[in-house]
Amino acid sequence: MRELINFIEAVQQGCPPATQSIDINLRNRQKAIEEYHYGPLNPAEPNDEYWAELADKWNTNDIESVKANRCGNCAAFDITTKMLNCIARGIGSEPGSNPHDTVDAGELGYCKFLKFKCASRRTCDAWVEGGPVQDKD
Repeated sequence: MRELINFIEAVQQGCPPATQSIDINLRNRQKAIEEYHYGPLNPAEPNDEYWAELADKWNTNDIESVKANRCGNCAAFDITTKMLNCIARGIGSEPGSNPHDTVDAGELGYCKFLKFKCASRRTCDAWVEGGPVQDKD
């Protein structure tokens, strides 16, 4: 019951539901994988096949240029303080742990287009130049 109350309070305070519910987030992320080519699975790997497929979608042979288009520089990638706090709140914490450590380690932000927590080193077909969304000075 406490979990439901926390969810409702967070959403009422402007946190997207996917930042508060792992089920909603995973459902939206799976849709991003299946319909928008979200990936690669492990950005630390070469992923040559993934990048070649994405280059084909962009009608280019310049794979290095395609590799530069990541969630971390997409106009839909929200890394405002408010959003990062929403993500951390949804992760929660055990005594002695800090959910912001998880946010930082995963370089997480929130995709405003596809409505899920996403990792800055990945990309998808919905990528748009001009990001990320950050706090205004």
